[in-house]
Amino acid sequence: MFGHRKNQAERQLIAGRVCSLLEIPQGQKFRILEIKGGPGLHRRLLSLGFHRGDLVALDGEALLGGPILVKNLNSDTRIALGRGIARKILVEPVDDNER
Repeated sequence: MFGHRKNQAERQLIAGRVCSLLEIPQGQKFRILEIKGGPGLHRRLLSLGFHRGDLVALDGEALLGGPILVKNLNSDTRIALGRGIARKILVEPVDDNER
């Protein structure tokens, strides 16, 4: 079900720029910069343990446009997010040493 991996060239494209959760390569660390949604989305993500400034990583992607599995590295939790919500979460890459 989950398992799509991005290649090295795509990882280098992401390095150093802000992007949405839909664009990040699997396994690389990113920091949540902004949530581009209304108060309902903010409340929902906060209740799930996802906050601005948290470190996250893509854990997996469903085939055929299904949800993505995102791991919060700060709280060690995983959630499946629909692609519409993932598109509204802006992240930036972080150094692998950072935790």
